Amino acid sequence: MTGWSKDSEKKGFGSTEPKADEPKPDGAGDAAELKDAKKPVHDPSKVTDVKAPDGWGKQKGTRAWQEGKRADDPDKRQVLAPLKKGLGDGKVFHFLFGLKIHSPNDRRLFGEAREHINDDVEILRNAGYTCVIDEQAVHQDFTGAVYGEAEDVKGLKPAGVFWLAHGHDDGAIETCDGGVVSPDDIDANKVPESLKLVVFAACYTGSCSRTWRKALGGRPMVVGWGRPVTIDRAVEFLNEDADTDTDLDDLIRRYMLSDTPVPQQLEVRFSPLSAAAGAGRSGDLPKRLDGVISILHAKKLKEDDTGVMIDIPLDMETLPALKPPEGQEAPPPQTRRRWHRAKIFVVDGNEPFAEGELLLGVECDVGELSSVVDVPMMLSGIEANRYARAMLVESEKEMPRIVTQGFMPLSRVRDMDIASLAFQTCMYADVLEKRIFGGDSA
Repeated sequence: MTGWSKDSEKKGFGSTEPKADEPKPDGAGDAAELKDAKKPVHDPSKVTDVKAPDGWGKQKGTRAWQEGKRADDPDKRQVLAPLKKGLGDGKVFHFLFGLKIHSPNDRRLFGEAREHINDDVEILRNAGYTCVIDEQAVHQDFTGAVYGEAEDVKGLKPAGVFWLAHGHDDGAIETCDGGVVSPDDIDANKVPESLKLVVFAACYTGSCSRTWRKALGGRPMVVGWGRPVTIDRAVEFLNEDADTDTDLDDLIRRYMLSDTPVPQQLEVRFSPLSAAAGAGRSGDLPKRLDGVISILHAKKLKEDDTGVMIDIPLDMETLPALKPPEGQEAPPPQTRRRWHRAKIFVVDGNEPFAEGELLLGVECDVGELSSVVDVPMMLSGIEANRYARAMLVESEKEMPRIVTQGFMPLSRVRDMDIASLAFQTCMYADVLEKRIFGGDSA
């Protein structure tokens, strides 16, 4: 096809008519023929609707013009046979990565997380399990894993599924092609009794664990984060940590390497209270907090009639260095300051001897309660005496929300007292997040 340019136009390219001083081709004098020659080859008025492949609107994820074509690379999936006989004989455990193929952040998380499941795979294979590792998992990979219908491991009973991807606040999980899998997509009648453990390394899924467990037949232990977490914290969940007993290694050891029964669905027998911050007001806090923010080196995010939201810096942490390209030296480890968000507000006291007194309150979010939360672990082991306490409060989701709170009489607090209260409430929340979810997202 000839391109157009000013030079080409001078030479006659891009024009269907010859120049005046050039001889016309035979028959060019026929006006009717010239008129027909100028008609476009493609007539838009005659275009008919393009027929899409069957199931076009029903397929999850990226669409493909070739019917039946999948976006994932089949070479990224491998099936590893057991190394020894054991409890996992005749069973399969799936490690599925639903991180998006073309997202730089997802590729970074995949690069940091992938190698950390190798030890879990080896442990399971030594216990008799067949292991599937799919680095580009789509919708049908998840359903095949929980139904026991995956093409390459048919005949084996599904025992567990690990899914690493982004999660949505309605509990849905993303797939590598940009699609999602939601609890509504699962037929509970097709999930076999052998499925014992489903681990979602995905944000928000823990707060929807009731819905996921019901969708999966009501039997398996469903574990997920109740709130967003950072990439670094997500990777920490994959590493064995003596300070926690809810990381991936612990869950596999407890439910896959022994006959430990899956606990019953977590029951909330008492209605949680409304969050104190929900009934708070700002009063004169916007002016009062200037000195406190300076002491804490904090950042004021917003203020409204219900209170003031600030980000408070905590201690410094070292970030793991990114894996360098082959042949290049690894960059030095980086450090950053961790932050936690706090809401500061004013409420009326209603306890004996303090009725009607104004109280300064601070509240920090930890995350939703889920099956992975060990309540004794949550309430014990805080070494210092502190102003803050842990509470369960109402949530917009199906599980109560864990918060830390602290209160002081407003009329008798100095800026340093407010700073201490806010910092301790944030630190307490940070400790609980570390124990429960592996860290925070702020």
